[in-house]
Amino acid sequence: MMEDSMKKTGKIIQNVIIYSLIILMTAVLILATIELGFYIFKYVIESDYVLINLNQLMELFGVFMLVLIGIELLDTIKVYLKENVVHVEVVVLVAIIAVARKVVVLKMEEIDGLKIIGVASIIVALAIAYYCIKKAGLMVCSFDDNNEEMRAREKEKSEEKKTLG
Repeated sequence: MMEDSMKKTGKIIQNVIIYSLIILMTAVLILATIELGFYIFKYVIESDYVLINLNQLMELFGVFMLVLIGIELLDTIKVYLKENVVHVEVVVLVAIIAVARKVVVLKMEEIDGLKIIGVASIIVALAIAYYCIKKAGLMVCSFDDNNEEMRAREKEKSEEKKTLG
């Protein structure tokens, strides 16, 4: 009896936190999108021929990719709220987008070779992780012990994709 009450309380607290994260992430995405629009407007107005210079363009790409990362994270949070699972594939894709964003905004001529090798290693590791996840059909990670049925459905879906693809 006491254990059920604690589980319910824990679930309520968890849902409150998740809804708060959704609201905060939505606010951040709205602000980032407005900032992106402001930068585009500002750079076009400041330019002589409605062309944006390369440094400004790289800054715009960085903000744009940051918005994409936020959208993917928001989607991951929503799925977790609905299904109580984390889609591992999406999390790895968010990490890949985040590293790609870092590569886009990096000024390669200003950093040393060791850091470039480090970034390259991260990219290779994420690519291998993504490949292994797709190959193994491990699309979700459940935090609920009673979710065997959902895991079985996901496995069936991945096997169907393998036979069709």
